[in-house]
Amino acid sequence: MPFQPLPEDQPSCTVACSACGHRWLVYEQQLGLLGSCPVCGAARPRYMGSVAPGSGRQVSFGRFRALLDEPRLLTLIGQALGLRPLGGERFADAQGREVPLEDVHFALQGNAGWQGQVYNLHMSRAR
Repeated sequence: MPFQPLPEDQPSCTVACSACGHRWLVYEQQLGLLGSCPVCGAARPRYMGSVAPGSGRQVSFGRFRALLDEPRLLTLIGQALGLRPLGGERFADAQGREVPLEDVHFALQGNAGWQGQVYNLHMSRAR
């Protein structure tokens, strides 16, 4: 029988494909069951870490992407992570290296305070 999350469960772990670098959120219970990358099909993505535990305020990657036109989110990303927007969905660190959007999302979700700010921005827009 395939994994079926409970209604109150939320994806809380990030995995990455070692072949193409794609990252995505999964449920903790899926870590031992993961098969292949949804983008390139390579087997066995590696575990990258978890979002802030127990807060219940996770914002999915898709919803996070929808907030990228929000100036307050861009300010948070700049102040919290030291990143500057390059336009669209791209960010760069202080050395000018591009930082994958998935990494920006993961970093914000990994800190309960930042996660709460992103969640509040999402909820303000959803209302």
